[in-house]
Amino acid sequence: MLKTINSYFNDFIIDRVVDISEQIINNNIKAQNLIKDCSVLCNRIMKALPMKDKNLILRYEEKRNETEMQYFQTIYRQGFIDGFKAANISSELIEFQERRGIDSI
Repeated sequence: MLKTINSYFNDFIIDRVVDISEQIINNNIKAQNLIKDCSVLCNRIMKALPMKDKNLILRYEEKRNETEMQYFQTIYRQGFIDGFKAANISSELIEFQERRGIDSI
């Protein structure tokens, strides 16, 4: 089955969000510390839960991660679209200036 442009665009966004996330995590001390803090808190919660409920925290983390990924994909997608719109507006503005003989600022 052939992929649609939208499918390729979605794949691109997912790959780009993952790349950006990894760059931020690898190069941002604050992000690294937050991840460590979350891990410590998660371990404390896991120890406090009875054995029968430990899977709840794992299911929560899974859903939370899915939600965050969806959130970041949506933001990146909209930023990408906004960038195209801004480039198009800039292009139209330049064409308008050239047609009217207006010097750019």
